[in-house]
Amino acid sequence: MKYQFVKEFPHPIMEKGKRPVISIYINTHIPKPDRHENPIRFKNLVREAQDALKKKEVRGFKDLFSLFDEMVDNAIFWEGATEGMAILADEEECIVYKLPIDVTSRAIVSDSFYINPLLKSYQQKGRYHVLGLNRDRFFLYNADLNGIHEISLDEKDSTLEGVLGTQLTSSDLSHSSLGGDQATYHGYGGAKDEKKIDEEKFFRHVDNFVQEKYSMPYKIPLILVGLDEHQGELRKLSKNPYLIKEGIKTDIDAMDKKMLHASVQNVMTKLFNQQLKERMEIFNQAHAKDMGSDDAVQIARAIMEKRVEVLYIEENTVRPGSYDLSLGTITEGVSPDSYIGDIYDEMAEAVLSQGGELLIIKKADMPTESDIAAVYRF
Repeated sequence: MKYQFVKEFPHPIMEKGKRPVISIYINTHIPKPDRHENPIRFKNLVREAQDALKKKEVRGFKDLFSLFDEMVDNAIFWEGATEGMAILADEEECIVYKLPIDVTSRAIVSDSFYINPLLKSYQQKGRYHVLGLNRDRFFLYNADLNGIHEISLDEKDSTLEGVLGTQLTSSDLSHSSLGGDQATYHGYGGAKDEKKIDEEKFFRHVDNFVQEKYSMPYKIPLILVGLDEHQGELRKLSKNPYLIKEGIKTDIDAMDKKMLHASVQNVMTKLFNQQLKERMEIFNQAHAKDMGSDDAVQIARAIMEKRVEVLYIEENTVRPGSYDLSLGTITEGVSPDSYIGDIYDEMAEAVLSQGGELLIIKKADMPTESDIAAVYRF
């Protein structure tokens, strides 16, 4: 048996229906020199999972626990640790996520995977495009919380010369002969005006190209990077609905990938926080009109009726029990016939499957004192 680092979410292992399953989360964002203790912490969490399994089922996980032992001693496995790590496994398969967020270390054996931290991570991870612009060339990137990668573009699409070709405005003054040594010069406002004409043509192409080939198909935010003067010109003529208002006013050629990614992340964090404030106001308005609730029992029934548009859950919350989607009911606590599940995890999965929106947020950002809240569709 082997482990596999993955980025895909949701992952097929979550749909297999194997029971029980093991979810281990470990906070790996530990300052040096204590970082070498990560394997020890993991070993302790593995022991917790082993103790939680019923005796008759331990044998089926023999290969998995042997793999866990190998992972404890595998220095390569612990290299490049990020903020947190999620390890999900059943009797046959083990997958590992490196997470860019802090997590609470815990081990859970249940009938379904505990995915609250993963939901939060992928909610913030959001993909976006980055457009780096100067007067005669543009660059396009795919970016998310984990990194930024340049999209390969043909020069005929990405450079002023390649786009305009023979349509480039001449920087020379044209003239015609009047005979003898006399000539009449026909000026067109000078070289500066001609460059402006070329620049506007090129920027219109950039806006149309990015919108048609990338923004409309992928429907993700577009962040503009470039000098103030270039940003102003592009924004005047842009018709791209995915171009966000806040940009990065820096020469794209003066930034390396690390600097660019850090700057882009700052913009996206501000955007996420702004959207969060808007979501809080939406709940307050809905709650006042009986179109929202912070009562878990009422929300559970609304999910069954497919009425939940937005579900808010406090991060790192575990509410032991189960949720029956067919009845819209929750059962608290432990059942002798099954492993402890997480009610909120199961409610969250149901809302997502119905096309609803899920927000995993800090306690201080929750719209009420409750650890769960919802806005209804009708």
